[in-house]
Amino acid sequence: MRLKEDIVIESNVWLLMRERGKLVPGSHREGHNVFTTNGKNWLAKLIAWSTISGTDIAYTNRRVRWMALGKGSQLEASTVSQLADPVLATPTDYLRPIQTVEFPTSTSTRFIKEFGTTEVTIAGVPVNITEAALYSDVSPANNGAVDDVSYDPIGSPAATMLDPTRGINAVIAYKAFDGLSKTVDFTLEVRWEFRFV
Repeated sequence: MRLKEDIVIESNVWLLMRERGKLVPGSHREGHNVFTTNGKNWLAKLIAWSTISGTDIAYTNRRVRWMALGKGSQLEASTVSQLADPVLATPTDYLRPIQTVEFPTSTSTRFIKEFGTTEVTIAGVPVNITEAALYSDVSPANNGAVDDVSYDPIGSPAATMLDPTRGINAVIAYKAFDGLSKTVDFTLEVRWEFRFV
């Protein structure tokens, strides 16, 4: 008799605001997020070769690269394709690059981004943040010139990089939560962890 062994990807998100380094009371949010259909498609292609020969060709060379925040509301489901109401993190960009990657265990990866006091709260206007998303992309060093023949979540040419100035990029993971009022007094740290169990 064989026992079935599933590989499960659990994903947890932590959001935390600080004022001059100190935790802001009531600003902590955490929980499981949803790994979207786009995300599952991306991961399935990331671990496989399209062609194995003298010149191996990958299905995709995209890696987790960006985070973004929103102030919208939608059901946290695998069918989520983008943020409901994305907010600009800078005067021109919705997407912000991951700052740090950690490996808390041999089977987990954590992506960290701290949104600074002037990010999201452009011109000092407070924003009620209620959603967050994670995105994959190719390296700008490759100038988008990678073999990425079948992973194309937003309908643009498969080997292009995501445009951080667009708020409608396709997400690989999504989290909705009770609102956090982001002001110029606060930084907002987002920690996103994938655990393979």
